[in-house]
Amino acid sequence: MRRFIATLTLTVILFFSFAQGFNDIAYGTTEGTEKEQGLDDIKEEIAEFEETIEILNRDIENRLKRLEELDRELATTETELKETQAELDRSQKRLDENTEKFGGRVRSAYMSGGASYLEILLEADNFGDLIIRWAYLQRILSRDAELITVIREEQENIENQQLAIEEQLEKIEDRRFQMEAEQKNLEEQKNTVNTLLELSRENLEEELAQLQQTESNPVYGVVFDNHPNARPQHGLSQASLVYEYEVEGRATRYLALFSALPNKVGPIRSAREHSTKLAWENNIHYIYSGASRDNLARIDEWGVNGTNALGHPSFYRDSSKHAPHNLYVNLSTLNRAPSSSGSVVRPGNLSRQGRSANSVSIEYSPTYRVSYQYDAKERAYKRMINGSTHRDATGSQIWARNIIVQYTEHPTDFRRRTTPQVVGQGKIDYYAMGQHFTGTWRKDSPNSPTRFYYEDGQEIERVYGATWIQIARPK
Repeated sequence: MRRFIATLTLTVILFFSFAQGFNDIAYGTTEGTEKEQGLDDIKEEIAEFEETIEILNRDIENRLKRLEELDRELATTETELKETQAELDRSQKRLDENTEKFGGRVRSAYMSGGASYLEILLEADNFGDLIIRWAYLQRILSRDAELITVIREEQENIENQQLAIEEQLEKIEDRRFQMEAEQKNLEEQKNTVNTLLELSRENLEEELAQLQQTESNPVYGVVFDNHPNARPQHGLSQASLVYEYEVEGRATRYLALFSALPNKVGPIRSAREHSTKLAWENNIHYIYSGASRDNLARIDEWGVNGTNALGHPSFYRDSSKHAPHNLYVNLSTLNRAPSSSGSVVRPGNLSRQGRSANSVSIEYSPTYRVSYQYDAKERAYKRMINGSTHRDATGSQIWARNIIVQYTEHPTDFRRRTTPQVVGQGKIDYYAMGQHFTGTWRKDSPNSPTRFYYEDGQEIERVYGATWIQIARPK
């Protein structure tokens, strides 16, 4: 039904658009070439519109399936909880019965005078009576020992069942939270579809850009200088995803990915093996300022699409800063990659509940510390360097909606350059919307995507907005 409505709406928009175009030609108000260009623009907008609607509908279908899965998991866990509670009741009843038996045995011994086992043996009249008394005491001791063992086993069984009930209750609470979050995301996706279907052709492009849950895939990936002399950088606040990683001397650099195209980006610095792998996996146009021979050979061998800024006419030096911290590019006029590479839908809410975390801190060296402070109003983390607000050269505050601290080993290569191992697997800390989660990361090959998972193995779905991935040494 949703697809039928979307198709019908698009047909109406296309019909009126074409009708207006034909009317212009009939009355001579538009030149033929302008008409053809106008129709091409309309077709392109409609194609983007249809693609966005299709992405949103697929996402809605996936969320409906996830809700069904969560509902089944919840029902199964609730059934298991009832069975565990029933077994606990039975165990408690058996424990009470055995405890009562043992208590009766103790009371009987006390009422009979409280004679000790030794006294009973010493009162034997003869050797035969002694043998009988000894056999009788052995049976009593054996039955007492059996009763005590049964009681202890039941007590241990009850403790295990109580732990199982606690775990099942936590699981039920988590599934209910996930269902509520998925329901919120589902409603927001439906609202987005409804909003799109109500748009006219005239404001289609503008409205699409304002829909927060639909993000354009990045086009360029730029290696940023992060030396103190390079700050404040240009364009960093407009990046959709930023990796921060170590280079030699415990200094750091950024690989910033852009879907928007700022008119001044940089300063730009050289490629490293790990930044090349990250650029490769994101399928972007990689921009860097030179590299060592081995790294240039890797870029060529792997076929990573990119541009070396050194000597290229689209790049320029800013005389207000000293080299090498002054090389910049205008991405809006670079024309080294297509302007659009599709879109992705991201949820507006987390699918589960973590631990409260209003601050994050990563220390790369005694003189360089990155921290984040959560702002509930903005629903994002304010980024800071050494305790000071991190802003770009325009004065814009740098925010992060998602923060992933990716822990990995940092060996040195044959030239003694720090080279974080971004292929493999390891631990992560994930922060979003004031919540903290622990989990794992995995990247199987230099060009395969890095995937991030919660502790239970479910893949993390980042919320919409800027993401900062802090590649750090293991804690």
